[in-house]
Amino acid sequence: VARAMAATAVLSGLLSAALATVIAWTSMLDREDDRLRGAAQTLAVEVPPDMDDAAARAHADDEQTEVAVAGMRIALYRGARFVGGDASLRPSEAEGCRTDGPSRRCRFVLPTGAIEVASELTVARAQRSLLLGASLAAALLAGLAGLGLSGAVSARIVRPLQRLREEVAAVDADAPGRALPAGGDGYAETDALRAALGEMLTRLDGALAQSRRFAADAAHELRTPLGTMQAELELAAEADEVLPEEVKGSQRRALRTLVGLTALVERLLILAAPDESLRGSREAVSLAEVADEVLAALDPAARARVRATVDDRLHVRGDAVLLRAMLENVLGNALKFAPTGEVTVSAEADGDDAVVAVTDAGPGVPASDRARVFD
Repeated sequence: VARAMAATAVLSGLLSAALATVIAWTSMLDREDDRLRGAAQTLAVEVPPDMDDAAARAHADDEQTEVAVAGMRIALYRGARFVGGDASLRPSEAEGCRTDGPSRRCRFVLPTGAIEVASELTVARAQRSLLLGASLAAALLAGLAGLGLSGAVSARIVRPLQRLREEVAAVDADAPGRALPAGGDGYAETDALRAALGEMLTRLDGALAQSRRFAADAAHELRTPLGTMQAELELAAEADEVLPEEVKGSQRRALRTLVGLTALVERLLILAAPDESLRGSREAVSLAEVADEVLAALDPAARARVRATVDDRLHVRGDAVLLRAMLENVLGNALKFAPTGEVTVSAEADGDDAVVAVTDAGPGVPASDRARVFD
C-alpha cells in the first residue's frame, strides 16, 4: 500500500509537471507573440502606405535600433523588395507566428507592407527548463512524502494483524485452547478473525484431549489382560513339564513379544501425555542391545538372512521400546519385500548423530511414499 501510494504521488506529480510545463511554455510563446505584434504595429503606424521607400527605410532602421534593446529584430518588405530594418530577416512563406530554431518569428501583412519580426527564445527556454526541474523536484518530494505517510498509515492498519500473528505463533501445541487471549483491538475485521481462530483452537484442544483420553483408557484396559497372559507364559516356562524344544522356543518368543507389547502399552500412556513428558522420559540407549533384541524376536529362517554390524559403544538418547519398534518395522518390511537375499543392519556414529541403515535387495520405497516412511 505504501509503495502504491508513493508511486501514485510520483505519477501524479510527473503528470502535473508535464502539464504545467506545457501550459507555461504556451503562455510564454503567446506573450512573446504579443511583443512581436506590438513592435510590428508600432512600425505600421510610423510608416503609412503612401510613404516613399527612403522615408520608410529610415523609420524601419530606427525601429530596429529601438527593438534591438529588447532582443528583437524587425524588417519591412513591400512585396518581395526589402525596404529597411534587419536585412538578415528573410521573408517568411506564410503569415503568422512560428518557432524557427532558437528564434520566434512572426509575419504580419499590413497596408504598410509585410513586416517580419523575430526574437531569441534563450531566456524563455531557460525559464521552461527551470520550471520543469522545479516540477520534477516537487514530484519527487511528493513521492517521498506519500511513501512516509502511507507507510505510517499502513503500519497502523496492519498492526492488529501482526499482533494476532504473534499470538497465533505462540500457541502451545499441548494446550491450543488456552493460548489465544480473548478480547480485541477495536477493529471489527481482526476481532472477528480472532474470535474464529479462538473457536477453532478450542475445538482442536477438545479433540486433542479426547485422543489423549482414548490412548490412556486403551492402555489401562490392555494392562490387565496383557499382565495375565505374561504371568501365564512365565509360569508355563518355569514348569518342569517335559515339552519339545520347538514348543519351548515358541513359548520364549511369545513371552518376549508379550513383554515388548506390554512395554509398548506402557509407552502409550507417555505418548498420550504432552510432548514435554515424552522428552523428559528419554534415557541413554545402546543401539547394539536394541538390534540384538529385534534380531532375537525373529524366527530362525528370517534371522539367518540378517547380518548385523553395530558398535557396542554406540549409545543414543531416546526410548528403547520405541526405537525397537521402529527397527522392527523397517527390518520387517525389508524381509517382506525382499523375499530373497541378505539384509544388513548397521549403525555408526556420524559426528554427534547415530546413523542406522537397513539395506536389502528389494524394489525400494517409491519416491511418493518416502516422506511417509518416517511418520
